[in-house]
Amino acid sequence: MAQSTLGLTIAMAMAISAPASSQGVREQPAAPLAAWVRTSDGRDIEGTLVTGTLAFTVAGVARQVAMGDLLSFHSAAPASSFEAQRIDVDLKAVAGADPKAAEAATAELTDIGLPVLTPLLRSYADTDAHEPDPRYRLFARIVPGHADAQDRTLDLVRLADGETFRGRWTPVDLKLQTTDGVETTLAAATIRRLAIQRPTVERTFELQALHHCTYVGFLDTGVVVTPVSKLRADAAGFVRLSFDEDGWATDPDGIKEPLPGKRKLQEGFRWGSVLGRVGPAGERWFAGRHVDKADLGAGRLYFAVNDNEHWQNNIGGYRVRVHVTNAYDLGDAQ
Repeated sequence: MAQSTLGLTIAMAMAISAPASSQGVREQPAAPLAAWVRTSDGRDIEGTLVTGTLAFTVAGVARQVAMGDLLSFHSAAPASSFEAQRIDVDLKAVAGADPKAAEAATAELTDIGLPVLTPLLRSYADTDAHEPDPRYRLFARIVPGHADAQDRTLDLVRLADGETFRGRWTPVDLKLQTTDGVETTLAAATIRRLAIQRPTVERTFELQALHHCTYVGFLDTGVVVTPVSKLRADAAGFVRLSFDEDGWATDPDGIKEPLPGKRKLQEGFRWGSVLGRVGPAGERWFAGRHVDKADLGAGRLYFAVNDNEHWQNNIGGYRVRVHVTNAYDLGDAQ
C-alpha cells in the first residue's frame, strides 16, 4: 500500500437498502468492514465499507457474494493507460540485472494483477534455463494454477472459506465518505482490486533454501500487514548451504559457529537464518525459529533464507507458520 494513503480514514458505503421485515421494522444496519481498494490509476485507498454484496456471473449463472465472505476481488478489466505503461517498464526491470529493481517491479506487477498475465506470458522465451527467473514466480503470485482459466478476461474472486472462482463482475460504483463529511464516488471502472481486512490471517508454507534465499528472491506470503498488525511466526526444518558439508547446515536460527576462517554473519545476520521484511524495499529483520513482532508498518509480508550470491549449492527448507492480526489476505504464498 502506498504510504501516503494508509492514514486515510474513509467510510465506503454501498448503496444497498436493508429490507423491511413483516412487522414493518427495518433490520439493524450491518457493522462496517475495513477494506482496501487498489485503483487502475495506481491509488491505494483504505477505509471502512458498509456490508453489502458483489454480483457475478459464473459459467452463465448469477451469483452473489457477501462482502463479509470476501478475501479479495481482482478485476481482469483491460489495463488502463497508466497500468499499461507501468507493465511495460516493470517487465523490463524484472528481466534485468538489478535485483532490487526487479523486486520492486515484481511487487508493483503483482498489485496490478490480472492485466499483467498476457504481456507476461508473451515475455517468456522457450529455453532450457528457466530458473531462477523471477517472472515464473510472478505468474503464480498473480494467478496460482488452481485459479487459472482458459479465458484470461474473467475476474478472480477469493473467499474466506477457501473457495476461489473466476467469473464476470456486475460493476457497481462505490460511494466514499471522508471523516469531514465530503462524499465522492469511486467509479466501478477504476476498481482494480478490493480486499476485506481479516481479524486474523494464518499461513503455512515451505521456505526453500534454493528458491527463497535472499539472493534469489523473498517468498511473498500473500499477506499484507497494517500499522496495527501483530505477527507470530514459527519455523522448523533444516537447510544445507553447501550440499554435504555439515558445517554449512542449520536450523531456522542460522549457523551459530561457522567453519574456521568463515565470517560469522552474512549482511548482518546468521547464515541460513529465516529473515522477514515488509514491502519489497523494507528493512530485514531476524525471524529464526520464532518471532513475535508488532509495529510492522504496512505492506506485503516476505520471508527468505539468508545466504549470499553463491546459492546454487543450497538444499532443504523450512516449514513456516505465520499468524497475523488485522491484515489483508491477497493470495497464496509464492
